[in-house]
Amino acid sequence: MRRRTFLATSSLGAVALATPAESRTLAVAGAGDERDIPRYAQDAWYDQLPGKHRLFVDSTTIPEAANALGFAWNFLHSSQAGYNLKDSDQAVVVCLRHFSTELAFSNDVWSRYEALGREKYAHPETGKHVKGTNVFRVGARRGAETVDTVTLDALAARGVHFAVCGLATRALAGRLAGQGASRDRVGQVMDELVKSVPATAHVMASGVLAAQRAGEYGYTILKG
Repeated sequence: MRRRTFLATSSLGAVALATPAESRTLAVAGAGDERDIPRYAQDAWYDQLPGKHRLFVDSTTIPEAANALGFAWNFLHSSQAGYNLKDSDQAVVVCLRHFSTELAFSNDVWSRYEALGREKYAHPETGKHVKGTNVFRVGARRGAETVDTVTLDALAARGVHFAVCGLATRALAGRLAGQGASRDRVGQVMDELVKSVPATAHVMASGVLAAQRAGEYGYTILKG
């Protein structure tokens, strides 16, 4: 299932705000009261995930992202082992925002821009500092086989979705485009970034908004 939310390169706010005609409301019972929560078209994918058990794992740094991917894998694995459930019984979202946002983008993008190629981070398995490649996307390799299962693409193949911060993506596009770059050039880089996310990724108006919306859609929110 491929569902992406693409942001207009000219303005993140262009698709972040729904008009009243584009929204609907859901009555939610609270502690002794009931309130109407608006629903917006760009958030509809939260309800379209088939699983009934809903988990949203948030991350703001690269170490937290490594934890978040591990927690998502563990949730699927333990649900299967302990409850005999299938991956399709789970609705799992991993959020990449703030400093973890850059991990959403492909190695083609990483190799294309020197600024990303210089980024150093601790490998989630070995703890050694690496740079120039995004192992969170492709995983480690042994011979011709990818042996990492806790990567964005491997988890996407199992039905895990990703909420990617649009504000951080836009900021990164500006940095990669270079100082003094035109608005059009920043927009071109933004397009490159958005097109390189995993198949089940959704570029949201912001990561913090994505986490807040997940709570409104009944997801348990866990910190990576």
